[in-house]
Amino acid sequence: MNHIVALSGVGNSGKTTTINEVFTLLQSKYPAAITNIIIQRVDIKVIMTINGKKVGIESQGDPNSRLEKSLACFVNANCDVIICATRTSGMTVDWVNNYKSTHKIDFISKSRVPQSQQAAQNSQSAQQIISTAGL
Repeated sequence: MNHIVALSGVGNSGKTTTINEVFTLLQSKYPAAITNIIIQRVDIKVIMTINGKKVGIESQGDPNSRLEKSLACFVNANCDVIICATRTSGMTVDWVNNYKSTHKIDFISKSRVPQSQQAAQNSQSAQQIISTAGL
């Protein structure tokens, strides 16, 4: 079964930074991966092929963002794993849950922490996402 790993948190909790770190870690861990960068600004939208496994990564997870279309794009591209960001409730969570009949879904919680702890928490969350995704 295909898998969605969603980093869930309130606004300004470091979700985008963490998802970007996941992408950087995967590039480093799998230098031979085929990478299709669709959008790379502050927020990214990428499809990587790692050892034959397609991985869609979307860091934009705010309400009224492109997340809903990105999820559909990744499903249509036959991604085995989708890594994305969502808020803690509302439309972004609903968009992910729309795939519960065809995908295993794991939500990983991300909380807001003091600035001095942010980098360490982002790194820990990035590692957890990679581990949960089986990468």
